[in-house]
Formats: sequence, structure tokens, C-alpha cells
Amino acid sequence: MPNQRRTEAAKRVRRGTAEPRWGWSGVAPLTGPQLSASDIDLPGLLPGHQSSDAQIIRTLCDLGARYRRYLHQDEFGPTRAERMAALRQMLDRFELLVSRLHGLPEDLQLQLSSRLAPSAISAEREVDNFQAYRGDVAAVQQIAEAAGDVEHIVDKAPTTDGADLMAALSDAAQKAAELLSALDTTTAGTIAIDIDRPTLEIGADVDIDLINFATVSARIERLRYRVELVLTRLEQRRGPERCESLRWLVCQLCDLYHRETGRPVTSSAVFDYLYEGAPQSPAGKFVLAAAKASCPPQAGCATPISAVAQRHVDREWLGRPVYFAMREYVALHRGSKHRRGRKPLK
Repeated sequence: MPNQRRTEAAKRVRRGTAEPRWGWSGVAPLTGPQLSASDIDLPGLLPGHQSSDAQIIRTLCDLGARYRRYLHQDEFGPTRAERMAALRQMLDRFELLVSRLHGLPEDLQLQLSSRLAPSAISAEREVDNFQAYRGDVAAVQQIAEAAGDVEHIVDKAPTTDGADLMAALSDAAQKAAELLSALDTTTAGTIAIDIDRPTLEIGADVDIDLINFATVSARIERLRYRVELVLTRLEQRRGPERCESLRWLVCQLCDLYHRETGRPVTSSAVFDYLYEGAPQSPAGKFVLAAAKASCPPQAGCATPISAVAQRHVDREWLGRPVYFAMREYVALHRGSKHRRGRKPLK
């Protein structure tokens, strides 16, 4: 973790009017398309297939079910703007929490440290990024609870300044914990898994009586750093999001075509010397037909989705992205002995 942290939460220019999609979850059941042999021309699109029609239909239904769930998790989830809005609000909460932690006088730090269980904040059990994230999130909640306990103790003292400070700290930690629990699963997963955990920065000269306080503070600082890093990466992205779910489906369908027919998968959008903007090769026609059959109906979208995600329920839109996904697939399999056409440049 860098020694000098950027105060991006205060410096970054707020843009856009998007609202966070708090509480959104990517968890979704497998609800596949109800296909039958009459819904897709297997003899024409998959000539000489090895498996029975019933087996292929079951495979297509299974792929369609997973494709729809992946769509819900990715393309139908929070937009980039909604995720950035959530992270900006969360950074504001962490800035307030950290400032109140650092603003405590030493006597209150000692009382707070004595209320924190060493076993609960230890980093010895961290084996991966996710375990570190769980521990850091738990540290926020522990601060909220411990500060509340100390507030009741110092409230009986002659001066109430200490009680006010602990009440403010407990409130800041509780609100930060609430936002963490309400964060959409896409963004939470990125923070917990995709961002490497830095080493906890605890000074070597920290008093032994303050070690618990220092450890919790370091955990909260680390969590703030990971949130800030995710926000920075999202702000640096440009252009539309890639159709990850559709690319996965196209790859699976290409494998199915080659496995069932033994024929090479080729990509072409040209028919009778004219560019059609959609797959025209034998494999491409099968992949496009199967992708359209897997596409969820517009009525099946239970929640409002963005204009970009809306295209995934428009079967007429699939031709071009399916073609480009097939081009990627063919390029990755260019070493196949069955591939025809010009050799790739060295």
C-alpha cells in the first residue's frame, strides 16, 4: 500500500447524475429457454451431428440458461456510472471514518483498543484477497460496536467530550458498514477478489496497548485504498462495455458445432460478394440461430435495464456482435489443421 495516499475523494470532479443501485444482487436462478426440435433446424444447421436431437436440444437449453444468468450478472447489472456513484459515496464515508479515528485523543484510543478482540482482527488467517476483504469489512463493524460501548462508559465522566467523539465515530463506522452491506455484488466482488490486498501498515513503534486500535485502523485504511483503486479503474475506462456473456455463449456454440459435425468453424459475413453484417458461414448460421433462441424475452426482464443492456433482448441486434465474437474464436483456433484460408502473418 503506498505510504502517501491520494485524497481522490476530495479532488475528483463529480460527473453524471447516476444513482447507485444499492442492494442489487447478481444471484439468479437457472431459467433456460424452452426449446424443442421444431424451434431450430438441426438437420440444416448442424448437418451430420453425432448426438441425438434430444441431447443437442438439452445442451442448448443448458447453455441458454447459463447465458441468461450471466446476462443478469453482467450486462443487466449496474452500469459503470451507477457503480462509480456508489463507490464515490462509499469513499466519502471512509474519509469521514478515518478522520474521526485519527482525531481521537490517546486516552480514548486506549479504551477503544481494549474493547477490540485481537483474534477477530488478526491477519494471520488471510490466505487470499477475499479473506482479507472479509476481515477488513468486519473491522468496520467492530469499530462501530466498540465505539458504542466506550461511549456509554465515558458518558458518566465529568466531561462529555469523549462521549460525543465516540458517538460520532460509532455513527460514521455504522454508516460505512451499511453501505458496504448494500453494495451491489458486481462491485463488491471486484473489490474483494480482483484487487490485490496490500500488506497491513502497522508501525513498528506502536505501543502494545494500542496494537488493536492500530490494526483496525490499518484494515480500514486498506479497505479504503481498495475501494479507491476500483473507482479509479472504472473512471479510466472508455467506450462501451464488452459483451462478455455473448462472447462466452458464442465460444460454447462454436465448440458444439465442431464437436458434432467434425467440420471447421469459419467466420464470414459475406454472401454473394456482399457484406451482410451477420454470420454467413455454415457454422455462423448455426451459432446465430442458437444465440437468438437463447436470448431472453424482453418481458422476462424483471427490473429496468440500461439502453446498452436492452440490446441483449433484441434478437435482430445479435448478428453483428455474434460475427465479431466468432472472428475472435477463429483467430484463437488458427492453429487447427482444419483451418483454411491465408496463413497468419508471422
